[in-house]
Amino acid sequence: MATPASAQEVLFFIPDLGGFTKFIAETEIQHSQHIIKELLEILVDANMLGMKVSEFEGDAVLFYRNGAPPSLDQLVQQARKMYLDFHTHLKKFEYARICQCGACAGASGIALKIVAHFGSAGTMQVKDHLHFIGKDIIIAHRLLKNSVTVPEYLLVTHPTLASLNNADGQFVAFANGADAYDNLGTIEYRFKSLEGYLKEVKVDPPVPEGLKNPRKMTQLTRRINAPIERVYQRLIDLPGRLNWI
Repeated sequence: MATPASAQEVLFFIPDLGGFTKFIAETEIQHSQHIIKELLEILVDANMLGMKVSEFEGDAVLFYRNGAPPSLDQLVQQARKMYLDFHTHLKKFEYARICQCGACAGASGIALKIVAHFGSAGTMQVKDHLHFIGKDIIIAHRLLKNSVTVPEYLLVTHPTLASLNNADGQFVAFANGADAYDNLGTIEYRFKSLEGYLKEVKVDPPVPEGLKNPRKMTQLTRRINAPIERVYQRLIDLPGRLNWI
């Protein structure tokens, strides 16, 4: 039987992929899973605050950090780092992709939303997994569903802002918001749009490759009675290439 540990102060930091449900529902599962996996790994590698990963939650990563919270500026810079790495990867993927399936063609529409909440929580060890319990982890998760109208943002709850150091200078870039939740009441927060950082994403398009003096060596023609999309997918399926070569 798992025994909960005593409550401790902890920062919950949750980057969430916006449009994930629609993306998975409307595109090819195999390719979409590959894209989502790469994006989640990008977010983990962009961790600058010494946070730990509690778990992956399908379309989000639950980061946590025990002890005193960082400053608001550090929180903003962490969000900026993740946002830039996230969109740099998507831009490189868009330049390099050869697949025309819905998953690959629609990847550029995935957005990044981040929720930060500082509070107290207990932990419970279940097998090899550490789970947080308490009101504050519930608040952090519930805030992933909110009324913020901008597609990409950093959302910080009022209790978190009250605990951060040197917060006043950053407030000018934040807007007020609040949402009511069953059994939790109204949760007030401030949020900052991340879209202004998009201009910092610098990815040069690849240089077109080609032979200087191309010369046709041979030609083979064969009619395949199948939709062109299916034929194309089979051609670019590298693991399955041995099956048709």
